Amino acid sequence: MKNLQTISVVQTAFLFFIYITGSAIIVIPGPLVGMAMNAAWLSLLISLAFGLALLAMMLYLINRYPGVSFIDICRKTIGKWPTFAVAGLMLTMAFHMAAGILIDVAGFMNSMMLPETPAYVFTGMMFIVVALLLRAGIETIARMFVIMTVIVILFWAVVIVLLIPDYHLDFLAPIFPEGIKPMLLGSYFTFGFPYGEVVLFMTVLPYARTGAPKKLKTMLVGMMIINVVILILSTICTIMTLGPLAAEKRYPLFVLAQIIEIGDIIERMEAIVGMSMIAGSLMKATITMFAILTIVTDLFKINNRRLMVNPLCVMTQLMALTLPATMLEWEELVVVVHPLWVGVVYVLPLVFITTAAFLRKSVNS
Repeated sequence: MKNLQTISVVQTAFLFFIYITGSAIIVIPGPLVGMAMNAAWLSLLISLAFGLALLAMMLYLINRYPGVSFIDICRKTIGKWPTFAVAGLMLTMAFHMAAGILIDVAGFMNSMMLPETPAYVFTGMMFIVVALLLRAGIETIARMFVIMTVIVILFWAVVIVLLIPDYHLDFLAPIFPEGIKPMLLGSYFTFGFPYGEVVLFMTVLPYARTGAPKKLKTMLVGMMIINVVILILSTICTIMTLGPLAAEKRYPLFVLAQIIEIGDIIERMEAIVGMSMIAGSLMKATITMFAILTIVTDLFKINNRRLMVNPLCVMTQLMALTLPATMLEWEELVVVVHPLWVGVVYVLPLVFITTAAFLRKSVNS
């Protein structure tokens, strides 16, 4: 890669964590409880296993080709023209993800905070910030996001701790009120979002400084485990607080924050949840757009990446404004189509590329 900026292993791990967490803390619990009910936390554990398998393949490729961009790895393993096919497939989902993140932010703001404000105001301002971050480069992004990630997790922890008086353990039983099928359905959903999406982070891994592969592996696996612990706690706390109503709330953590009331001093904590939602979504959108920028520029060998920042952001902004006819259709797309789409354009190409790299190594040895 030309003019390669590098980031530390710790910064890479933080970027990976916020990429798979992002707004998932707020978005996932509601739909997941609706599908898997009290077994929602088991669904997360099952999908985590698939996510760790994908991460293992990604780390194998990085160790096999240190410092080589994802597109160049594809060229070395499967050839020039199959690389164009793989990149084209991945870009369809990557653009969908980037637009979808901003659609979720606009939907959250319109339904919970500012119902009279047009959606393009939120998506437009977000993409302006994303474009500025992309032009600043991955090193600036990494330094800034480490601080923002810590703040987001602190806000989340404050809400979870302050809700302790409202928890009801009896809401957690039974775990399988309708058998294991709801749990498997929940695993299908969480496989697509967020654990199947880790494949796109393959474009960021080459920017991690080489020389400590074991440390990188340990940090990334650790961050994925921390991620699932946070999602499980968010889901369980949602069930213990809202009980049967948990499945009916689209943004349950925001609703939980509205419940918090300690005397006349601490109340109306939903503002910090809203800020966490926006900050997490901004960071994930930036990383996703960086992946798109990297794929496009490496694929067509464009040296000056800044030239492509504004066109790609404008294209994604237009998709965010036109993609869903209604929010109901968008939710159905995310729950039903998104996991299958991820499996076809992310998982299958990664398996194919990893297999090709392994066979080439076996032949050479």
